[in-house]
Amino acid sequence: MFDVGRICMKTAGREAGKFCVIVDVMEGGFVMVTGPKAVTHVKRRKCNVEHLEPTPDIIKIQKNASDDDVIGAYKKHGLFARMGTSQPGQEEIKAAADEERKRRATSKKAEEKKASDEKKEEKAAEQVVKEELKEIAKEEIVAEPAPAPEEPKKAKPAAKPKKPAAKKATAKAKKEPEKE
Repeated sequence: MFDVGRICMKTAGREAGKFCVIVDVMEGGFVMVTGPKAVTHVKRRKCNVEHLEPTPDIIKIQKNASDDDVIGAYKKHGLFARMGTSQPGQEEIKAAADEERKRRATSKKAEEKKASDEKKEEKAAEQVVKEELKEIAKEEIVAEPAPAPEEPKKAKPAAKPKKPAAKKATAKAKKEPEKE
């Protein structure tokens, strides 16, 4: 029902009651439509199929056809009179095409600027994290001083060997004569 080339009437939004043509079928119940703007004042945009009322008219166009191709198909199928619109002049077509080119250029620039800003924000966030990690590392060093290296223990001088107790007794006995 909602195929490329199907003429539909918009039933919702500021363009309600105006005719458009489907130029691409997308996933999730959405289609890309165009008036084109020079003919029916409907911009090329994504639209929910619930906001469209299909008509029995179909024009032969390729997927993602330009507005000029759509206008040519309208002429070929004689739809201007049937839709109650007049055929736009070359100036109107050119003005609408210029406006569309400007819109696309500004939206592309805006997307590039947004991507650039996001990259800058990511880099700034990374820098903040690095600085915080450095501060944490400094606090840990200050809070817990490293233990001082141990000095090598000095060897104790060797102790003089003690004489056995038995020898002492014999030495005393030699000095003192035995008493009886």
